[in-house]
Amino acid sequence: MATGYNVGPVVVFWEITRSCALACVHCRATARPKRHPLELTTQGSFELVDEIRRFEPNPILVISGGDPLMRPDLFEIATYASGPYGPEKRMRVSLSPSVTALVTPKNLRRVRESGISHLSFSLDGPDAASHDSFRGVAGSLGRTLTAVRDAQEAGLTVQLNTTVTRRNAGRLGELAAVVDQLGAVMWDVFFLVITGRAASGDLLSPAQHEEALNWRRRYAEDAPFRVKTTLGQPYRRVVLQAMGEGADPSQVPSTNDGKGICFISHVGQIHPSGFLPIDCGNVRTDSLVETYRNHRVFTDLRDPSRVEGKCGLCPFNSVCGGCRARAYGLTGNYLAADPTCPYEPAAVA
Repeated sequence: MATGYNVGPVVVFWEITRSCALACVHCRATARPKRHPLELTTQGSFELVDEIRRFEPNPILVISGGDPLMRPDLFEIATYASGPYGPEKRMRVSLSPSVTALVTPKNLRRVRESGISHLSFSLDGPDAASHDSFRGVAGSLGRTLTAVRDAQEAGLTVQLNTTVTRRNAGRLGELAAVVDQLGAVMWDVFFLVITGRAASGDLLSPAQHEEALNWRRRYAEDAPFRVKTTLGQPYRRVVLQAMGEGADPSQVPSTNDGKGICFISHVGQIHPSGFLPIDCGNVRTDSLVETYRNHRVFTDLRDPSRVEGKCGLCPFNSVCGGCRARAYGLTGNYLAADPTCPYEPAAVA
């Protein structure tokens, strides 16, 4: 698997714009109302899609923002990315729009017609007061509930994403119930990283992280939908510990920032992930494929022996490695130990 990650990513995230009508308190992109004049053009976007297609096998392409619906050429770009090509060249494309007035039944039908079959919306609180305070706009939860129904009626499968912070960590059970009621096929549980607008006061303590990860493990055992964890790499250690002696590490994923994951910013910058904003090149002048495979930051991130502190000594290093984005956000060193993981390896205990 590590060899595969060295050759190419599993998922490429493309922040097609930073323009957005919302003002989310934890926004990674620090989104703004107007589009940036240096966003990739439509033709430049086609060329980027062609470059992504050079990875074999083709990664999943997630088009995000800001709000990707702020780009009038979104459907043209999505159509170009999703086909028409033979099965060996067709990319799976998903969309992560903001829930604004642009999420209309008409636009959702256009999303489906462009070849996208899956999209994600954010759900950060189980009621209007909690969710709307995250999003910074009154009425956001009501809009989200409507958007989910409209998307499903348009033939799209829906994923709901929750950013776990001190504001909502105690309400994960309530959030899961809403996800179930809405008929989502997946719940993606994100763990906050200090970047963009995210405030350190919202970050869970190490003990709170551990509690939330264990809750997620128990819930997923009988969940009526798939549960995914993002930026919660120590979850893999939690799972393996629960499995006990003889647990097979291949049963859990091992991606991390720059390791199976790649990100392109709204102006073409290449980053290991959207939450690890280290510039490693720009798609206008640099090959995305060669940058992912050979840039020192990317190769460092894929080498477990480069990780420092207790994460470097941890027996779960190769499958977990700690959240590299969270280490960078809190220490400025992308190879430092993850400060939010409470686990102490025997070698340093």
